Amino acid sequence: MKTIFIGLNWLGDIIMSAPAITAVPGEIHIVTRPHLAELYQLLPGNLIVHPIDTKAAFFEVINALKPLRKIKAEHVITLPDSWRAAILARACGGSESIGFANQMRGLLLDNAIDKPDNFKQMHESDLHFMLVKEAGLASDKPPLPIYKPTDELRRTVFARFGLDERQPYMVLAPGAAFGSAKRWPPEKYAELASLIAGAYEIPVVLTAGSSETSLTRQICEEARGNLVDTAGQTSLTELACMLSGAKALISNDSGTMHLGALCGTPTVIPVGPTDMTRTGPLNPKSIAVSTDICPQAPCRQRICPRQDHICMQNISAMAIFAELQKLLGDSHG
Repeated sequence: MKTIFIGLNWLGDIIMSAPAITAVPGEIHIVTRPHLAELYQLLPGNLIVHPIDTKAAFFEVINALKPLRKIKAEHVITLPDSWRAAILARACGGSESIGFANQMRGLLLDNAIDKPDNFKQMHESDLHFMLVKEAGLASDKPPLPIYKPTDELRRTVFARFGLDERQPYMVLAPGAAFGSAKRWPPEKYAELASLIAGAYEIPVVLTAGSSETSLTRQICEEARGNLVDTAGQTSLTELACMLSGAKALISNDSGTMHLGALCGTPTVIPVGPTDMTRTGPLNPKSIAVSTDICPQAPCRQRICPRQDHICMQNISAMAIFAELQKLLGDSHG
């Protein structure tokens, strides 16, 4: 059996689709943007990844998809909700294309199914699995698989950043690609890093995207302790390697939060504008910390509509630190 997935476009979304993808037996092909292809290699099984710039000119994309028609897949599952994704599914050939029926996509998809009335209260991973179940490929959604790096990769990454493999460490991820509203302030991360250094006396690794290195620089300037700044210096695989060995991760709602779930890392998340019911991490070892001070929360906006960022500003470093200690079962530090 051969199945093609039209993949999603954000790191966190891809990880939330992983249970649906890994539930499918047989030969699995993934169509994804080139910069995300690496992420699928962290999943179990022999996934065949087809890196295609789906944002390129239309006929260029269609031409790049022609080799997939030779696969003669039984199913083409369209994970994104867009009209363009449905066109890509049609271009892949296959006996049956399946996706949700929004945007009149029934004109393109062989099997366009309606979302449940309560879909806004459902986790995204359950919606992705609905498509797999509709195709008759699986009946029960599996848990998120856990990524484990090789010993060789672990040694290489640790040596690169001067870390001792035998010494525990924690990771702070102050960035969030979606927008500033999701970012807990860097000065609070700095305060938290100092609390961790005082209680645990272990290195604190900082990570962020290449466009967010100013956040980690500020934390390094303001915090006490042994801080290791890796912002903008790791691939997705190297970051996953770092997360997989961490004692804990403190992260905004971001791709790194979801990558921590894929690595089984205990995680504490300061949350403001996010609806965690829909997009929370598939991680039983995670705690979301929020306040009810903002009447508009969760607003799901990129930029705070109030301009005061009160939902995140009102979460203290001590509150996050207390939840971290609970998560680790260590009230003494």
